[in-house]
Amino acid sequence: MVAILDQAFAGIATAKANAEQNLKNARALFESHLQSVFTERGEGWVEKKLGDICSITSRLVDPRKDNFIDLIHVGAGNIESKKGCFVDLKTAREEGLISGKFLFDKSMVLYSKIRPYLMKVARPDFNGLCSADMYPLMPFPNEITRDYLFHLLLCKSFTDYAVQGSARAGMPKVNREYLFEYRSWLPDLKNQVQFTLQFDTLHKETQHLESIYQRKLTALDDLKKSLLNQAFSGNL
Repeated sequence: MVAILDQAFAGIATAKANAEQNLKNARALFESHLQSVFTERGEGWVEKKLGDICSITSRLVDPRKDNFIDLIHVGAGNIESKKGCFVDLKTAREEGLISGKFLFDKSMVLYSKIRPYLMKVARPDFNGLCSADMYPLMPFPNEITRDYLFHLLLCKSFTDYAVQGSARAGMPKVNREYLFEYRSWLPDLKNQVQFTLQFDTLHKETQHLESIYQRKLTALDDLKKSLLNQAFSGNL
């Protein structure tokens, strides 16, 4: 029985290592494509500071007031790292919020300034409230599209910049002044739209592959547990 288990576990370990590598490769492909575009300097591209292409216009509001208590609240924990997906969203009422929150709307990009290496960025399709530890960024429509800004904030060069400027005792955090000093080369709006279509298509395909490999990893873990249970119950 021991020999059978050893052989089975060796096969599971190999399959798991392959799935984990495929998962890394899928993520690396998308990140590499983003980086190749955002470090490019195409013809007619213009270098801009982040503060020249977007701003923070939101005001802090009391989430206990009638106008805001039933709005969805987004904190850093509600955004999946690197994916831009929302999870476990609740209203201000459901969370029992009492401290001030930023108002945001569907024209903005949400960026978590806490632990920037987690790359928590999102494009809400609803109006709501966000934590004071997030920046609700309003893109200037004549400078950058919302979708292009979203992907810019996910690229490696921006993340490296944010991480470098967030080193401090305790919780790493990117301050507003430092954030807006980041520089990037931008194509015109027409090309931004074209690049965004590429990014979104590749992002969707990458997430699909990640989902497949993650399910495979879960299935392999379940298989190992099942074999152990069968071994201990004498069914092998």
